[in-house]
Amino acid sequence: MRLIITFLIVIIAFTSYSQEVFRVNSIKIEGNKVTKRATVLRELSFQVGDSLTLKEFNEKLKQSELNIGNQWLFNFVDIITDFNQNEIDVNIEVTERWYVWPYPILEISERNFNVFWDRLQKSNYTDFSRINYGVFLNWYNFRGRNELLKLKFRKGYKEHYLFEYDIPYINKNKTLGTILNIELFRMKQFQYLTVNNALLYKSYNDQHFLNWNSTFTFQYKKNLNLTHRLSIKHSWLEVPKDIQTLNPNFLGNENNEFEFSTLEYHYENEKRNSISYPTKGSFNEVLISAYRGKNDNFKNIKFVLKSENHFKLYERWFLGNSIKGKAQTNTKLPYILNESLGFEDYLRGYEYYVFDGEHFAIAKTAIKYELVPKQKLEIPYFKMDQFKKSYYYIYLSIFADMGVVIDKQYEIENELNNTLLFSQGVSLDYVTYYDKLLRLEFSKNHLNEWGLFIHFSNPF
Repeated sequence: MRLIITFLIVIIAFTSYSQEVFRVNSIKIEGNKVTKRATVLRELSFQVGDSLTLKEFNEKLKQSELNIGNQWLFNFVDIITDFNQNEIDVNIEVTERWYVWPYPILEISERNFNVFWDRLQKSNYTDFSRINYGVFLNWYNFRGRNELLKLKFRKGYKEHYLFEYDIPYINKNKTLGTILNIELFRMKQFQYLTVNNALLYKSYNDQHFLNWNSTFTFQYKKNLNLTHRLSIKHSWLEVPKDIQTLNPNFLGNENNEFEFSTLEYHYENEKRNSISYPTKGSFNEVLISAYRGKNDNFKNIKFVLKSENHFKLYERWFLGNSIKGKAQTNTKLPYILNESLGFEDYLRGYEYYVFDGEHFAIAKTAIKYELVPKQKLEIPYFKMDQFKKSYYYIYLSIFADMGVVIDKQYEIENELNNTLLFSQGVSLDYVTYYDKLLRLEFSKNHLNEWGLFIHFSNPF
């Protein structure tokens, strides 16, 4: 009887404590040599003066750690709390990243590493034309306000000249932001048609494929996870005149120029614990784009939906899944706008294939095991905190992908279009600081083709 009474007293005391209200008395930030204090406070789910129960505070504290970690501001974030009667003092210790990244560009200009390597082997290791080179400046946390300044000067296979300025907050409440982007692409060799789900290329000595884009984006971020963007984009393309002979539908008209404008709405709900390699949380996305040609009757509305979810199954075991689809109102699109799978979106095991079409749907699933938990280390000979403190994880995963591309224009020349695609395989993933990722994948597709593939980004 005494044991039962004691147990009840403990339960009542614990319940009363958890329902007790605490006031956030102070928030102290240490280590922010560049980052403005207001920039860090904006990512917190609580503020000085809030009165919260212990449960509410712990939930907001956990969310705040995720928010700060996803802002590309710090390598390490430690939040220490001190309870003094009914008051909470919060101390946030951060180790800032290095923000100014001027670095030389030396990169492959292919859809993925395996396509580049395959082409290089076929040339007996003599064709290095698919290389880009130049200089790229990324100035993160510009002015200490989490702004981003980008400047790019890239030559080589696919020339790219870029100016972009991202201001996340322009109003007092820090809910409105803007992005200005101006860029030019130029190529002497480019794809003009897809046959047998492979790209055909045309080369020139003194002529170019040109693409100018200018975009102004208005961003609304009412809370820390939801982002709404409204963009106005103007695009102009020009190609050599004989491309229209090789593919009359390349630009969708009889000219060698194509000019159009796009009004785009983009919704994002970001709740993943990591953008580069998530293991918990969710990400939902809606993209609606309305296209209108300048001198012709071209019109189109594109809808893109994506839902991504990650769960912890057991200790060191995780499950990830994503579903994505695209649908369009115009089923007679110019070839240049008919891209579906094989570029940014792809199915593992089909890295050598390209799928053009008006619509697509894909699903990806992976079960991950944390082979090596997070290991912190200090790199010798580096004196700056931004570089000497590092970490890494290693995951082993099994995965399965499936999808279909609906195509009404090129299905005769591309037999894998309008076909159910599916693949499976295993992957070894190495994750380290500055969002760097290396994936070694061994996969098999529905054609019974096996392959070892190398990737450097999140597969979802």
